[in-house]
Amino acid sequence: MESSESVKTSSLTDIRRDIGSSDLRDDLRDGLTSTTKILPSILLWDNEGLARFEAIRTTPSIDYYPSKKETEVIKLHAVDIARTIPMEATLIELGSGNTEKTALILSALQGQGKSISYHALDLSPVGLLSSLAALTDTFPRSSGIACHGLLGSYDDFLLWFLQKPKQLQSHVTLLWLGNSIGNFDSTDASALLARFDACMATKDLQFIIGIDGCRDQSQIEKCYDPVHPVTRDFLMNGLDQANKVLGTSVFRKEEWTCKGFYDSTDHAWKSYYVTRRDAVLALAGSIVKVGKGERVLAIRSAKWTQREVDTVSSAAGFQVAKTWKDVDSIYAILQLQCTPCTGGYKDLANTTRRSGLPLVLRDHQLGRYTMQLDVTPAFQHHPVSEQTFGADSALLQ
Repeated sequence: MESSESVKTSSLTDIRRDIGSSDLRDDLRDGLTSTTKILPSILLWDNEGLARFEAIRTTPSIDYYPSKKETEVIKLHAVDIARTIPMEATLIELGSGNTEKTALILSALQGQGKSISYHALDLSPVGLLSSLAALTDTFPRSSGIACHGLLGSYDDFLLWFLQKPKQLQSHVTLLWLGNSIGNFDSTDASALLARFDACMATKDLQFIIGIDGCRDQSQIEKCYDPVHPVTRDFLMNGLDQANKVLGTSVFRKEEWTCKGFYDSTDHAWKSYYVTRRDAVLALAGSIVKVGKGERVLAIRSAKWTQREVDTVSSAAGFQVAKTWKDVDSIYAILQLQCTPCTGGYKDLANTTRRSGLPLVLRDHQLGRYTMQLDVTPAFQHHPVSEQTFGADSALLQ
């Protein structure tokens, strides 16, 4: 069996584009000058942010039910979920974070005698190395489960794939747990699903996604209460990261607090940064005025029913093939499969496939995606400089 140390001294693959933080600075400016002010949620998921989220997930007084319920679903149905993934497949986890739940699915795949290439995609190198160390201890190379790490965003992964599609098997399953799709509204979620489908057109693609369908407002409020110091620390780290991107202390934390509420019309919990006093923000060549009490969206978490998921999926050209639920039917894991072209986003995706061009969506990670066809492949605009690194790398700092 390989030791954790052997994983720590081996390499993951850094697929981040060599474009510095200029795009993110533009995203900050665009989000703060939009009608509904918003910060890129990607700011929350650095090394520190991932550690603070783990504190949320494991603090009893918060009762972070989505993680508990998703674990329950996987424990109940891991074997059936694994049956949807064929032999010699590639399993890619989007925003892998803590991979304890993933290990349950990999164990079921191993029990079915399947050879699987697993890739964990995440923004935190420290988190990736830690997760891969644990997985490699459980699944040595002789087990048939090969574990890899990809450091980057969704965009980075798609651009990397467009350059190196042969590194993946013909069948690809995208594992998207944690109700991460709920960080987008329904229109944007459909666009993102279609975008993956278009860029990975040469593969037999399916999604396995986690969906939080809780509508108990008191349970939701307890879970996401931004007044709780652990949750507040997680959210405030986003302001620290914004300052790092901007290279100066634009956001003074003493001028901001965190609030949130359940939007029963949109069926989503929304967490906000709220100014304690009038603020003037100088960023990326723009001056942004934020009035006292004005809200800036930090992150959202949608709570969708089966019907709403069907709508989101069909708009992207997917259909729900299988559904697995917890005993209380609060949380579900769904298998999404491609359907024939039915219009909307799928028409754009198929047009892209026929033309041989990638579907380019500027990835603000703001919950807004603009669909366009670009006659020049996206990876020529931002070539990926693939790097590898070990535990002593400065990238981990």
